Amino acid sequence: MRAWRLDAALLGLAVLGWQAWNAWNGRFLHAFVVPDIVLGLLLVAAAAWPVERVAAVAMLAGLSGMAGVFLSATTGRLLLGGYRDAGTILTTLGLVPCLVGAVGVGRWLSRTQTP
Repeated sequence: MRAWRLDAALLGLAVLGWQAWNAWNGRFLHAFVVPDIVLGLLLVAAAAWPVERVAAVAMLAGLSGMAGVFLSATTGRLLLGGYRDAGTILTTLGLVPCLVGAVGVGRWLSRTQTP
């Protein structure tokens, strides 16, 4: 479970950091700003939550939601013709920790007993 907490925390902090960087450079308002902030905060909070089962469910929701955001962002960038730009590459790579984390947390949840 510790690895999945680290995955969620780092992903949440990376997304929040990206939004801070966008704001610093005057690009704060875009289509994904609200889901990035909400899901980034959810991932950080879930990773720090003391009750493992509650944390796992919240991380599963956050990682799955963030995967949807990354997939939508990648699709949008591809439709606009950005096949090889840095943003398309980063949004595509962002799917990896989301999917790996969601599968890992889901497997952990399936092995735990309900109290």
